[in-house]
Amino acid sequence: MDIGWKIVSTGSAVVAGILANKLLDLGWKAVTGHAPPGDDDGDPSVSFTEIVVFAAVSGAVVGLTRQLAQRGAAKWYGGPVEQTGTLG
Repeated sequence: MDIGWKIVSTGSAVVAGILANKLLDLGWKAVTGHAPPGDDDGDPSVSFTEIVVFAAVSGAVVGLTRQLAQRGAAKWYGGPVEQTGTLG
């Protein structure tokens, strides 16, 4: 187990998630003119279609940014180091 890779991998995933959420908030507001749907269940101004579209877009953006972050981290760090269990 390569603890350095675990730290780099986790850190890149966290940063990617934060950046993806900021990107989604800004992008949604730029396209629709209002804030993205949130956890407010009682908001009648948000349609079910808007919620579904936001969920699909946010899932794709978060997945893509995490993949790109993992690739960048692996390229920078060299990827996880496999231990063979042999000496020498």
